[in-house]
Amino acid sequence: MKNFIFASILFAILLTVNAARFQLNKKAITFGPCDSKVPVDLLDVKIGTNPPEPGKSESFDVSGKLTKNDITKGKTILLIEYINEYGNILVHYSQNFTDSIKAGTPFNISAFDVPTPELLDSYVLGVAVGDPSDNPNKPAPFFGCALALFFG
Repeated sequence: MKNFIFASILFAILLTVNAARFQLNKKAITFGPCDSKVPVDLLDVKIGTNPPEPGKSESFDVSGKLTKNDITKGKTILLIEYINEYGNILVHYSQNFTDSIKAGTPFNISAFDVPTPELLDSYVLGVAVGDPSDNPNKPAPFFGCALALFFG
């Protein structure tokens, strides 16, 4: 009888440890500033499901206040990218702003149905606001940005 009780307790402990380890792998991600050579404003990003679920569409609410740059209707874009640990872009999502907003004025934009790729143990989720470049060889100037780094 003592062996049965001991075995039951040991089994319960093992299940608890395995469940706790699984929960650590599902840790929510948080966004921080982008490491950029040119200073940009920090965006506030909220995700519908945190962490994102691979293979499912995700929603993003992005807000902030751009201190130096105006948002131009039809030109300024919201950019969302998932980048794997090797620097490969897994998802590139962009959406135009539908309203013009002066610098210094708070803004909010929502994106729905952003695809979530099959994610590796480590990835970067980047969110940016800016105007695309007319020159394909020149990177787009971003006015605001936020990054989430996930290390599994």
